[in-house]
Amino acid sequence: MKNIILFFLCLPILAHAHVIEYDNGDIYTVAEDEYVFVSKKSELWYKQTYNNGKTVQFKKIAPWTAVDKPPPVVNPNPVGSREWCEAHDLHATGYSFEDQYWYRACDTNNDGEYNICDWYQPTGEVSFTEEEWEDTCNNGEPWDGES
Repeated sequence: MKNIILFFLCLPILAHAHVIEYDNGDIYTVAEDEYVFVSKKSELWYKQTYNNGKTVQFKKIAPWTAVDKPPPVVNPNPVGSREWCEAHDLHATGYSFEDQYWYRACDTNNDGEYNICDWYQPTGEVSFTEEEWEDTCNNGEPWDGES
C-alpha cells in the first residue's frame, strides 16, 4: 500500500521531469509520450488482458537502457588550424587524405615543410617574429610591403 501511495505522490513530479541524469554521466531525455516508473529491477511487470476477458498475461519489463547520444566533442585542433599543421605527421601511414589536405592548407609556399613562412603575415614592425620571418623566408631582407 505504501508503494502505491508513494507512486501517486511522485506522479506529478515525474510528469514534469524531462531529463534523467545517471550516475555515470549519461543523460536520457523523456519524450512527451513516455512515462517514467521507478521500481526495483526485478519487480516491474506488465499486465495484459486479452479481448476474451478470461486470458491475462504478465510480462516482465526489462529496464530501459537507452541514453541520449552524447554531444559531439569539439576538436580543439581542427584540420587546417595552425596547431593541426604543426602536429600532423606527414606520410606517417603513406600518402593519405590528411596529407593531401596538409599540402593544400598548411604548406602555402610549397616548400614541403610547415614553418613561419606558411603562417606568419609580415607587418613591417620590429619584433623577433618579424626578424625570424625575414631570415627564414625573405633571405634576410626586410618586408617590402607586398605579399
